[in-house]
Amino acid sequence: MSLELDPLAKAQAQGESQDRLWYATGVLLDAEDFLDEQTYHRGRLARALAYLYGSGTVAGLHVMWEPAVASGVDSSMPEGRPERIKVDPGLAIDRMGRLIELPRTVCLRLNRWYEAQSDDDLAQGFHGVPFNGVVVDVFLTFVACERGKTPAFASGPYEALDPVVPSRIRDGYAVTLVIRKEADPPAPVNRWPDVSGIADPAERADTARQTVFGAWREGTQWQELDGKLAPLVEHATGQDTAALLLARLVVPAAQVSVVARPQRTEGAVVLVDNNIRPIVFNPGRWAGEERHV
Repeated sequence: MSLELDPLAKAQAQGESQDRLWYATGVLLDAEDFLDEQTYHRGRLARALAYLYGSGTVAGLHVMWEPAVASGVDSSMPEGRPERIKVDPGLAIDRMGRLIELPRTVCLRLNRWYEAQSDDDLAQGFHGVPFNGVVVDVFLTFVACERGKTPAFASGPYEALDPVVPSRIRDGYAVTLVIRKEADPPAPVNRWPDVSGIADPAERADTARQTVFGAWREGTQWQELDGKLAPLVEHATGQDTAALLLARLVVPAAQVSVVARPQRTEGAVVLVDNNIRPIVFNPGRWAGEERHV
């Protein structure tokens, strides 16, 4: 499965996703026209989701650490199991308003990933008190994936006897681990004010209203010169700025010097903080003990 640039991202960056296709009898349509039609409807839905609900976890996507199981210890897995980071199935909305769905559990072999990292990266990711280990963030990113092949007319300045193109594009995902090298690893910031401490209903309503007035996320404050989304505090340098933070891991380790490769603490539990993530919460959901008939 190869990765395909999402036309929606390009259209939103160039401000073109608001144009609808105009149909008229006798007008010839090509692949670009149908792509524009698809991008328009995807863009309208994405914009509504982004502004109505924001970005973050909608359901599921719980991140957990599971220690290794030696061979012969558990009868349900006679060959054992390596240490892993597990992400439960779930649904999220990214910063562009695109839905990201994990239809099944995703497992990452933590120790294999750790051993593949360079000494310098791990050394920069090691933090003392209060972490006492290597700090790693788990991110979820929208990925458009090519699926299948179908014959097509050749295109471009060349000839092909048997040209093919993808027959489908699937909205997929990528789960990545990012080492936090900052001296004080940042956490997402809630841009909506906490009105629970405001006793006066009128003042509370006015605060919410003023926040809505300032919620328009366009222009140079939110976009870079190339039209891409400006990074948030939780994004590392060079990272996809539409990626969502799911959890923060602390891999216990010891370091003999600031430039030495941190050595994992054998048998230590890897800490997982799921509370650091932004969550999209529907106020209409039942979250307490109140009963209704």
